Amino acid sequence: MKKSNHKLKPDETVQKMLVSTTSRMVGEYESDTIVITLALSSNDLPPRMRIIENPLSRSAYIIALETPPRNRNASITVPNYSATGETICAYLSVLFGKRFDFHGSVERTGYYQIPDLAAYGRICNPKLPFNSHEERSCFPVPMKIDRFESIERIFTDPKIDKKLLSKLDAVCKFYMQALQNAEIDPEIAYLHLITAGEILSSFFSYSQKEILDQETLKDLETIKNEIEGGDSIAKRMSGRLTSVKRSFVKSLCSLLDDPFYTTDGTEENTCYFTPANIEKSVGAAYDLRSTYVHTGVSFERLIEPSVFDKDLRPDNLVVDDKNFAKILRKAPTFPGLERLMRYCILRFMSSRKLLDPNPE
Repeated sequence: MKKSNHKLKPDETVQKMLVSTTSRMVGEYESDTIVITLALSSNDLPPRMRIIENPLSRSAYIIALETPPRNRNASITVPNYSATGETICAYLSVLFGKRFDFHGSVERTGYYQIPDLAAYGRICNPKLPFNSHEERSCFPVPMKIDRFESIERIFTDPKIDKKLLSKLDAVCKFYMQALQNAEIDPEIAYLHLITAGEILSSFFSYSQKEILDQETLKDLETIKNEIEGGDSIAKRMSGRLTSVKRSFVKSLCSLLDDPFYTTDGTEENTCYFTPANIEKSVGAAYDLRSTYVHTGVSFERLIEPSVFDKDLRPDNLVVDDKNFAKILRKAPTFPGLERLMRYCILRFMSSRKLLDPNPE
């Protein structure tokens, strides 16, 4: 079938995708190849209900991209740039520390398309920091869409290492998915944050001597000299897990600096991260994930996001399993782990010149 060149038909070199956020942004962004602009809500609700901070808050935006002309070879399917739109959505989520949802394309390579609006109608808790209309207090970024300029080169600079970007894309997507699941499945959301941290830690490389204490190093040396057997294999696996955990802890903690800590750690503020407790807290988060994966024990009610936005829970847990209780006392809440992961991602991006903190 011959392609129509009618001026009212969608341009096959322009992709338009719909995203939304439970927060509220202002302005728009324009460059030679990317436009992010407001999409007005339909008349399903009075406009005010979408604008003011409440459980129905939503702001929708169109992301428009310029793409190469389509190869019209009959054996080649219509290009789909949805993955690029979803990735931009994920980076917006990290940049602002807000929940963003990707709804799909409205125009795709010369065709109209129906987006998925299922998430658009869901209610949210506007008091949670990733839903509120206020900028985040930790690593604050003004609530202006034009701040996308600070990360645009991620999508336009061909000189950036593709392997680095592939892993960083995954980190941001897991963070975005954590915010999307936080209110409906806190356990899955928590695991998404840990996964994001694991991928981020893979950018760092340490020797065993750098990440393991002397006692663990001696155990590993003993293992090397043991005869193969069930007990030896179990110890060897334990040693490997210890190495992975310590690398996870060391990598994330290396990205934290003084502005991250909101308190001096005095007795009245024991529910916050401090330089003194941060390594044990990050390690406990990893242990919590491992315990869940291997035993299936639920921890949802103990970490779920709520108006209780402290990094750590008070030491008043009542849990039957003493070892599990010990992990929970040290592990971050969801708000604490989310704040930490966003800070680490942005600090990593800044260290690799992928984030301009002040493009103006």
